[in-house]
Amino acid sequence: MKLFVALIALVVASANANIIGMPGFPEGRIINGNEAKVGEAPFIVSLQTTWNAHYCAGSLIRNDVVLTAAHCMTHTNFQVVAGAHSRTKKSVAQVRKGSSARQTIHEKYGGSVGPFDIGLIFLDKPFNINTRNAPVATIAVASKQYATTGNGVLYGWGRDNSGSKPDKLHKLDVEIIDYKKCLANMPRGNKLAETNVCTFRAGTTDGSCTGDSGGPLVNRRPDGSYQLVGTVSWGYTPCASTKYPSVYTDVASYRNWIQQHINDF
Repeated sequence: MKLFVALIALVVASANANIIGMPGFPEGRIINGNEAKVGEAPFIVSLQTTWNAHYCAGSLIRNDVVLTAAHCMTHTNFQVVAGAHSRTKKSVAQVRKGSSARQTIHEKYGGSVGPFDIGLIFLDKPFNINTRNAPVATIAVASKQYATTGNGVLYGWGRDNSGSKPDKLHKLDVEIIDYKKCLANMPRGNKLAETNVCTFRAGTTDGSCTGDSGGPLVNRRPDGSYQLVGTVSWGYTPCASTKYPSVYTDVASYRNWIQQHINDF
């Protein structure tokens, strides 16, 4: 009994000290975020089960192709919802069927936290772009010629600080940092790869383990338009208290892979 009590005390003490042994996939949270404006992120899509339960997000990079996280590709059949501000009220949104038979996961992805967490979903029917009722648009994938550090924005329907899942799309202004700075702020034994990019504000929980898996991290190009910098991949839990960086797949590192596979179906 004494040993059991001692072990419990050790676990509590470790949690209080923010000593997290292993990284994990996001709990689906946008910590300290705010509701986005309607139509502000017309490139984001909600991935939902066939019974309308939202489980991940993605970005529309072509009117019939969605870029998301490989670890989101766990359903045989699902729905892809575009133009939705509310994840539950889809009266003005566009819905397409998704299937594991029409998707490509990076061939080096190992199925857990780590690099190569990227995949493409191919729709059998393209989305209608630039509709009036519910704006839907594609987003450009970042290239190395543009800086992917500095100010960025994260979008998603992730749970807020209270743990409740908001019905409306949320956003969070974030500071994007590169691999070297991210690595310097990570604990030992982390799974960070050079093909990752991070968001981080020292001493805060903002953005930690942020957003919906597969969701878009964006910044502005010189012409003022948004570009896709990363997709939500992993972070340290619990999301609402950890102060380590949030980790994203750096999509610019996978541009060649995307171009190689974008016409798979």
